[in-house]
This record gives sequence, structure tokens and C-alpha cells, in this order.
Amino acid sequence: MKMTIALILSFGILTGFYNNQEEIIQRNDLVDIKEMADKNEVEISSWMALSRGKVGQANNVHEMIQQIETFMSNHDSYSWKSILKEENSHYVWQGLKENDNGITESIKLKAYKSGDKYEIAITNEAKGNQLTADHVEWVSETFVESNTFYTVSGVMKSNVNQLDEVAAKMVGDVNATMVERLQEKKFVSVSAYSKVFESELKTAKEEKINLQLGLRINADKNEIDVTIGTPIITTEY
Repeated sequence: MKMTIALILSFGILTGFYNNQEEIIQRNDLVDIKEMADKNEVEISSWMALSRGKVGQANNVHEMIQQIETFMSNHDSYSWKSILKEENSHYVWQGLKENDNGITESIKLKAYKSGDKYEIAITNEAKGNQLTADHVEWVSETFVESNTFYTVSGVMKSNVNQLDEVAAKMVGDVNATMVERLQEKKFVSVSAYSKVFESELKTAKEEKINLQLGLRINADKNEIDVTIGTPIITTEY
């Protein structure tokens, strides 16, 4: 079963997101996820950092387009394209580039009508494969002022078929309290809360979470596919 951010939204998870910015400058949550993965011998194959914010507001379509064009001009190192020209007064543009660290950077600008004005929102995303020290440093510098979602995926060698035991061990490694769990025969998903991580969300039941873990058995290879996210996972797993 594919779990996506849309599913999480449907349960009302994203009701609040808080961060202690001063602490993040000193230590990024991505570091803590990496340490969690390393402790459990997870070979990281991909990672992502994602943040959302607002660019501005426009009084009409013409003014909105001007703001978008100015933003693109100020970020001309990206290759820009329109991915939604107009649908129910919604517009979306995307800029892509690969930086010197081999990280793929993406900016999505979304303009939408709200009342008699247009709101302009931004989503910043960075993706990479192996998570190196240079990558962690770059992310810490780039996303330091953002409320950021981190997701790391990889594989761990294991002959253990009891995914609940593996999940309990990994959650225990960061002294987390399990809040929600979904379990199937070859898959388990856990939401938990740990003081190790700075970020924080609340569930529909007003329970704090800041860690999600997805485990899926790959019996043919004696492996477990692992996805770790804070405060939640923002990719399919």
C-alpha cells in the first residue's frame, strides 16, 4: 500500500508546525535522522528536505504575473517552466537546478485567488542520494530559516520478519513514544514523538508527533525498505 502526504492530510495531521530556529542552527533534524539510520545499519539511498512559505500577495492577475517574473529573474540559475497555466484561478511554476554538491533543487511557485486578491506561495525542495557531510552542511545552511520536513529512505539487511520488533527498536533508539501505528503482513507505519527532534505536529486527536517510520519487507533479498521522516514522511513509502 502506498502512503502519501495526501493521506496524512486527510487525517488532519498538519494542524500545527513549530520549530526552535536557534537550536536548528546548531543541530539539524536531518543529522538526527541520519544517526538513527546509521545506528540501525540502514544504507541510505535517497533523502529530501522540503519547506513551504509565502512570497507575497497581488491585487490582480497582471500584478501577480509581474511578481512571478521578478522572482524568476532573481533566481535565474533555475530552469523555469509553467506546469499549470490556469485552472480555477490557480497557476503553478517550477524551477529546477542541480547544484555543485550534486543536490537537485526545486522551487514551486503557486498562485491562487483568495477573495479579490492572489496569494503567491512557495515550496522549496532539495533531493539527493547518499547523504554526505557536505549535503548535511548545505541543508543546514539553506533551510535554517524554514520549517522543514526531512525524509530519508534506504535499505537494511535483515532476516527478521517481525516488523513491529524492528519498528519498536528504532523508535526506542530516539526515546520516542509511539502515537499511531498501521500494520500489515509485510508493512508497518509508525507515528511517534521524540524530544530528539525539534519539529512538531499535532494529529487530529491533538497528540504531538515528530517522527514517522515506514518499514516494508523485501523477502526476496532479506531486506527491509526503510523510510524515516520528521515531523512526517513527505514521499511515498
